[in-house]
Order: sequence, then structure tokens, then C-alpha cells
Amino acid sequence: MNEQLTKLKSRIPYDADIFGNTNNYQVALKELLEDSKNIALETLYPYEDTSEMDLPVKYYNWQIRCCLELYQLADKSGLTNYAENGITWAKLSDGLSNFLMNKLTSKVGVPKSDETGE
Repeated sequence: MNEQLTKLKSRIPYDADIFGNTNNYQVALKELLEDSKNIALETLYPYEDTSEMDLPVKYYNWQIRCCLELYQLADKSGLTNYAENGITWAKLSDGLSNFLMNKLTSKVGVPKSDETGE
């Protein structure tokens, strides 16, 4: 994760007006990395327990790009479309772009049955 944290720091520079102090900055970046990892694993392995899994290295670039999108959406709460007079808006699960999410293809599998075979 340290390598990913270093890459993310180069993409999201420290800003005292946004983060307050460097500790908050570190925490925010680590949370972005963890959130993006969980989004990827849940998408890639929908029928598996991913709580103890690490993100495969081939998705590291995807993770950084996801962090950037999540960071840019932080103040928008996932709002992706908005119209004033017609009062229409749309929101995706995390507000991540379809382009980014389409880069992840789920592992083929079937839901696991419980031990009773049901």
C-alpha cells in the first residue's frame, strides 16, 4: 500500500485548506485507497468473501484512477446529473464513471450454497 500511497500523493497534493493538517491528509488518502480496493474486489469477485484479499497488482492503476474520481466526487455525494427547473437528478452507487467501472470484469462464478446444500 505504501507504493500506492506515494503515487496517490503525487496526484492529490496536500492542501492545508482542505485537509487541515498532514495527519488528516494521510488518513484521507488511506481511506480512498481502502474504499477503491473494496469497490474493485466486490466487483471482481461478487460471490466471494473479499475481506482478507489483496488487490491484484494489475489493478493498481485502476485503483489510483478510482481514488481520483472518489476524491473529486467527495463534495458532490455521488451526484452525477442535476437539472434546475425540471428538478431532475441522477445518482450512481459511488458516482464513479461507467468508463472506469467497465474496466473491471467480474470473475465467473456461482453463489456458494450453505452447508446443507440448499
